[in-house]
Amino acid sequence: MRPSTPAIAQPTSHSGVVRPSRARFFSPAVELVVNANASGAGGAADVLARATHALRAAGAQVHARLTADERQLADAVRGANGRRLVLVGGDGTVHALANLDVPVLPPAALLPAGRANNIARALGIPVDWRAAASVAVWGRPADVDVLKVVTPERTLFAVEGVSAGFHAAARHRYEGTNSGDLAAGVRALAAELRAFRPFAMELEVDGAPFVDRPVAQAFVSNLPFFGFGFHVDPFADWYDGRAEAIVLDARSRRDVVRLLGAARNGHHLLHSATTWRRGRQARFDTALPLVADAQPLGVTTATVTVVAGRLHLVVPEGT
Repeated sequence: MRPSTPAIAQPTSHSGVVRPSRARFFSPAVELVVNANASGAGGAADVLARATHALRAAGAQVHARLTADERQLADAVRGANGRRLVLVGGDGTVHALANLDVPVLPPAALLPAGRANNIARALGIPVDWRAAASVAVWGRPADVDVLKVVTPERTLFAVEGVSAGFHAAARHRYEGTNSGDLAAGVRALAAELRAFRPFAMELEVDGAPFVDRPVAQAFVSNLPFFGFGFHVDPFADWYDGRAEAIVLDARSRRDVVRLLGAARNGHHLLHSATTWRRGRQARFDTALPLVADAQPLGVTTATVTVVAGRLHLVVPEGT
């Protein structure tokens, strides 16, 4: 069962927005952080103003700041001084938080502002900012697992998952202006599809052989969604200390298209060409194109290990 904390009853409007109870006679303080590079200086200033308004309407005292890079994000985390951290952003923002070099990551809430918002969807965080602000102020911090990815070249943490094979190779071809450029993503997928051939793969899960054959694609999933909203792992849970290794067998371009299309809604798991295994560690022993979240890692080997509860993200009461 999911770990729980004592819940305080919260009245809701017909729109589903959580309203602060009249019994709450204090205004919690939050540290609002907006990436100044997200949409240009003017755009970031507007985002900061709208986020501040939403949080104040939810009953919070707001201390706001713009950040330009991960160093400044780390400074914001260290300088929160007991205030709840509220990040405006998408999956990449949470990925950056997970990879900060700070002794302890504090509880953090999210106002979703990405294209896919896979992490928010997985945790039940509303995309609507009025509802998300109420969750940010009054929700509960929950421990969220991440994946520690170790290659011969680097070590980093992934929140959503790790991709190996066709999808990862297409991501390496991606030349969009930002991670939300859907047209650039389609072009990269089309180019990789034209060049498709199965990838030789040796994959172990918890020290036991799982795959030793050419396949099209593998995912090591921590959360249900990956990439542009693919429902890769309907069985994923963000608190159970385990991940799912999911392998897609395809011998032709048509098979790849069929399986990826089915993965939009999680239906790929119904195909005999898909196999999966749950575990705490996965190891790719042959060099493959790899991606951790949206971060290309090159063609390499890797060990992927679940790190239980590294993140502490604010989720709705009762989730």
